[in-house]
Amino acid sequence: MIQSLEKEKSLHEMKSHFISMASHEFKTPLTAISSTIDLLETKLQMDNLLDQFYQHNISKISAEIFKLNTMLDEILTLSTIVSNNIEIKKQLIDVEQVIADVKYQYFSERKDDRVLNVQVTGTRRKIYADKNQLSKIFTNLVGNAFKYSGDNPMLKLQYQQHQVVIKVIDQGIGIPAHDVPYLFNSFYRGSNVDGIEGTGLGLSIVKDFVERNNGTILVESEENKGTIFTIVFKYAPEITAQA
Repeated sequence: MIQSLEKEKSLHEMKSHFISMASHEFKTPLTAISSTIDLLETKLQMDNLLDQFYQHNISKISAEIFKLNTMLDEILTLSTIVSNNIEIKKQLIDVEQVIADVKYQYFSERKDDRVLNVQVTGTRRKIYADKNQLSKIFTNLVGNAFKYSGDNPMLKLQYQQHQVVIKVIDQGIGIPAHDVPYLFNSFYRGSNVDGIEGTGLGLSIVKDFVERNNGTILVESEENKGTIFTIVFKYAPEITAQA
């Protein structure tokens, strides 16, 4: 039995190492392709040759590179989580600032002109969390809200007495009731998302990151009416005492 367990552990470590190595190796040529596309676009602009045809296809290539990089990041992150090698750096975090940074970096200049509406209530307070993991949580949930709806998503940040509550709300395609219990499982995708890109890894990573930062996440959804993800983080004891 001990030999069997050791063999299983060794195979698991080899698999994790291979996934990590393969993800990094794929990223190298993707970075080179992305840099080349940027140079090509710049050159075409300088020579006044960047017409609609070139612009359309360059944008399409860039979008596909972004999708591949996102997929590799998710696979690499999941591998790190499964192998329990993920590093957590908790510190006092201003959640409102993290959300503002995510909005500016990823959702401020959309080609479809849609915007993320942010609503804040209550007295601003900080929590202990990993800033990078919080950023990935909000990026994924807001990105999904844009992906699965045609309206402007809403993010509500509510500072309550002992906790901060964040709700990401959309009025999109929603999630069928029979899919909801499995939504946070790795590689699971809703039965109504055919034709919409995704790996089925994002929400499992989100749930893991929320729980690693002592938070909880819930989902409410109705098909064809929209979805609400609710995340709750408690304040650090000394912050609660000051409230």
